[in-house]
Amino acid sequence: MEAGDVDQVAAIEREAFPTLWPPTSYRREIKNRMAEYLVCVCEGEYVTIDASPRGLGRLFRRGQRGATAQRRLIAGFVGIWFMAGDAHIVAIAVREEQRRLGLGELLLIGGIELAQDREAQIVTLEARVSNEPAKALYAKYGFEEAGLRRGYYADNREDAVIMTTPNIGSDDYRALFDRLRADFEEQRGAAVREHL
Repeated sequence: MEAGDVDQVAAIEREAFPTLWPPTSYRREIKNRMAEYLVCVCEGEYVTIDASPRGLGRLFRRGQRGATAQRRLIAGFVGIWFMAGDAHIVAIAVREEQRRLGLGELLLIGGIELAQDREAQIVTLEARVSNEPAKALYAKYGFEEAGLRRGYYADNREDAVIMTTPNIGSDDYRALFDRLRADFEEQRGAAVREHL
């Protein structure tokens, strides 16, 4: 993610997590040395944004006058914090109209790849106890339930299950991950990775 992506990422967050308060300060997160955010970009698709210098007031516009700019369309993002040999996924979100296309899985793959590149030992995350599809995806990639955070979600006080991988640098995990990534690419096609 780069600075020009912040407005789209914030809009995706609002859509995916409407009860999240306060919203994430992505302008601050970009400067956080412990955080990395990856975005999934739709090749050849663009949005027009209001490019006037109004800071937080910049909104997506269609067909309105004013200073505008073309930006690549971001379909989703994953945020990861790196601390003490661990990679913690803080969010994975995909635009509503882009869901069920495998982009969440692609973002998870990208997050694990980044964690391996950074030589993290494990990857952790939280998921709503009721979110069976997400928990199934994480379990597919070797995440196991490691604990519970009671009343974690502010909107309805739902519990969060803590999920963690085994050592992602181990031969066993690398073999599992390489097989799953190859299966994904066979089904969905290879995605181009561009790390800035």
